[in-house]
Amino acid sequence: MKNLILILFCVLILSSAQYSQTQLLRVGNATAFGEWPFGLISADITVDKVTINGKQYLKRKLEWTGPFSDYRVSYERIEGDSSYYVLSSTNTDSLAFNFNWPVGTVTYSNNVGNTTIYEKRIDSIEISSILIPQDTLYRIILYSINVATGDTSYCWGAHCHTRHSKKLGRTDYGIFISLAGAKIDGVRYGDIMPYPEEIIFSEDSLYIQTLADSGSTKIINTSEIPVRIDSIISVGSFYGYHGNFSKPGFEYPFYFVQTAPGFTGDTLGIVLPPHDSINVSFSNVDLCPICDYEVQDYFKDTLRFVFTFMEGNVYSFNKSIQISGEGYPSDAEGENVLPSEFALLQNYPNPFNPSTKISWQSPVGGWQTLKIFDVLGNEVVALVNEYREAGKYETEFNAEKLSSGVYYYQLRAGDPSTSSGQGFVETKKMIYLK
Repeated sequence: MKNLILILFCVLILSSAQYSQTQLLRVGNATAFGEWPFGLISADITVDKVTINGKQYLKRKLEWTGPFSDYRVSYERIEGDSSYYVLSSTNTDSLAFNFNWPVGTVTYSNNVGNTTIYEKRIDSIEISSILIPQDTLYRIILYSINVATGDTSYCWGAHCHTRHSKKLGRTDYGIFISLAGAKIDGVRYGDIMPYPEEIIFSEDSLYIQTLADSGSTKIINTSEIPVRIDSIISVGSFYGYHGNFSKPGFEYPFYFVQTAPGFTGDTLGIVLPPHDSINVSFSNVDLCPICDYEVQDYFKDTLRFVFTFMEGNVYSFNKSIQISGEGYPSDAEGENVLPSEFALLQNYPNPFNPSTKISWQSPVGGWQTLKIFDVLGNEVVALVNEYREAGKYETEFNAEKLSSGVYYYQLRAGDPSTSSGQGFVETKKMIYLK
């Protein structure tokens, strides 16, 4: 019975121990762990640099299994070239390991009930390779000491000792979970799943200094998996963004208010192959595309990009970037600037229940119709069917008497009876959810 208790306790300290890492303490680096026979199950990822109590730590996500999973957060740092610290629950440094410790050093000791002392000790140090060449491996064993007799009992079995890599940190989580791969400074070793930190922005934030300028950043896919750019969401505003995705041989200009594309079920569908990048820029930010109040000429917002890894463990995730600078209020009170182009904006809110607002603009006067259709193409209602001067307009659509589902709204601007046949036609999708 005593041996069983010792084995269980050894498993517990092995699964909860924190060990040193050197190369892992760089943002974007990670290790992956697998469980036989199930394959990869989790990753430890260095995600950010933070300053706590005047000291710089690396923030790490431990035992991360996916974008919606729980994980532990650890703050770790190296002092000099040997002392490795973990921020404790009391917000103070806790020395977890020292690379200069020799064989025989006791790295952990706990006196339980003044009857048994449980300890961990460095049993051997060797220059070897575990994924990365020329690594230093520390073999740590677990044992107990009877306080009354001084007898030492060793815990036997694979779960009773662990190896710690100086370059890659811990090599296991318990009995059956072991190190399977790593990504260190952009180089992959072994097997590791894609993780959100592999998609990076080249800039920390975007700044549009004047109306003649633009703010841009590269979106870089550093993973081995194609990633799709699904949407862009303006987190805290109702601005109108003119943007453009570009790379050699490819241009994708767009305009959006709140979200691009306008309907939450759609996707931009821009695919970044492994180790590829694309530039995205923003300019001519409309601070007031649909309003009648005075606004400032400067803005500040957060743009949330939604991505999807397209192979293997397929999942979606998002990354955000701050944007600020000078814009223009196109629809502010007292502004008499006419629109320079036709535009049909996405309805808001969308999805809606039971009413939503639809806005559009026309640079010239003409006959305008705004109609609602169901998914079969049947006309539901004509909201507008009249001549209107150049300008910006908004109307409300109430679907209270209709069934839930997808509907389409279509703007036609220009008299179809004129000989020129010129006009503007655009259709957008919206969804009604009761």
